[in-house]
Amino acid sequence: MTKLSDKLADLSVRVGDIEARADAFKSEQKEKRELKVATMKADVQAQQDKLQTVVQSKSDEIASAWAALNQSMRDKATSVRKEFEAKKDAIDATHAEHRADRLEFNAALAIDFALVAMEDAELAVAEAIDARIQADVMNNAISD
Repeated sequence: MTKLSDKLADLSVRVGDIEARADAFKSEQKEKRELKVATMKADVQAQQDKLQTVVQSKSDEIASAWAALNQSMRDKATSVRKEFEAKKDAIDATHAEHRADRLEFNAALAIDFALVAMEDAELAVAEAIDARIQADVMNNAISD
């Protein structure tokens, strides 16, 4: 099992890279952007599937809460993708501007959601550390 500190370090690196990748993405050609979006969709789906497998292997209350959160994220992503695909072929400049505004708003909401999820993760890490310390204290008290 990966240490929590390693997961946190990886999360920190990935969060730091998002802004640079977003800036670079803006300057790429349409075909390359579309290819990247398709690749990113596949990668996200694979990660969601992997997370879902891990979450489903747990049977306690926390696992079911994470499963609900994961399903909610999938539903939102699917909704945004379907809306995008349905309107992609039939938009003019005004619609494109509105669509961009809407998708930027959705992205901002997703970032806010991620921040809340990161705070929940930080709380879970703190609780796990506290529980481990308490268990170690109790084990040391028993062995004395």
